[in-house]
Amino acid sequence: MAKAIKARSPVQKRGIETKAKVVEAAKALFVEKGYYNTHALEIAARAGVATGTFYSYFNDKKEVLLEVIRQFYRDALDKVLAGLDQDLLRSGDGRKIIRTLIQALYDIHASQQDLHRAIFPLIFMIEDGLAISRQEDRSVIQTIAAYFESYRHLLRVTDMQAAAEIAFKASDEIIHRILFWGCESEGQKLLLELEDMLFQYLMLPPKRSGP
Repeated sequence: MAKAIKARSPVQKRGIETKAKVVEAAKALFVEKGYYNTHALEIAARAGVATGTFYSYFNDKKEVLLEVIRQFYRDALDKVLAGLDQDLLRSGDGRKIIRTLIQALYDIHASQQDLHRAIFPLIFMIEDGLAISRQEDRSVIQTIAAYFESYRHLLRVTDMQAAAEIAFKASDEIIHRILFWGCESEGQKLLLELEDMLFQYLMLPPKRSGP
């Protein structure tokens, strides 16, 4: 028999703020103690809410973890959206667009390095973790693809979805190696080479002026 769903999604400001406090408390505890050493009672206490309040928003700590994973990806998407503004797109500066995309992805990983270390392995270990990761990945890729459509006239590629996935996944892999796994080359050099690689892959060569 499927487990009954008791938790609710808040609609009023106070409830939304309370749920956010629970999520922030969980983030801090997952970093400090690890997911498996953290309990729902501790999350509630850190958030300054009653245990019953915790269970009114989440059925268990796994649901909090899944929300933390969703938020990490959505923070990344917000960072990308903030960087790729209309002024930048209108400039037609392909290299700067690519540099801004890479920097936005790097900044969100660097600013939440400890949290990423704490939750990333769990994506592959808990039920629904990988499905949510793939779903949020898809949202980021679709957003990048929409931006690529905005300056299609600058691009040599024709499949925007595939190009967006390659750009995102290549950037994600290099950033992970720089920040988490270690690499043979200096990190900034890798980012510059990544920028050049994506520029050559994505962008048409500049038009020559004059004879």
